[in-house]
Amino acid sequence: MTQFSRLQKEQIRSVAEPIWKNIIEAARERDYARFSRGFATELLAKLSEEHFRQSCEDFPLLTTIDTDFEFIDTIHRETSITILWRLTSSAYEGEFLGLLTLQSGDTGMEITAVSVN
Repeated sequence: MTQFSRLQKEQIRSVAEPIWKNIIEAARERDYARFSRGFATELLAKLSEEHFRQSCEDFPLLTTIDTDFEFIDTIHRETSITILWRLTSSAYEGEFLGLLTLQSGDTGMEITAVSVN
């Protein structure tokens, strides 16, 4: 049994919301050090600072996500949980989906995936 399986949705939301808010604000500010805070080693290896900066240029949605977001739901797995968010952008119409995956690691909770679609 993982630490996530013992948590209720609102407890997960209260843990994940400040993490997600930090990621959004850091992306808007193009602050890689802040953006990558809490990333698992594997995710840091995949998403270097150079890749982050290039992604901000190639996909301007990343830097225009509104800081007002809505919790949708959670998806539980054996050792991780993915939190789904409804997002809007200051530059693009419509709604977007944000995903944040958290996993129990050796040093506590780690971010293993971040995505905006």
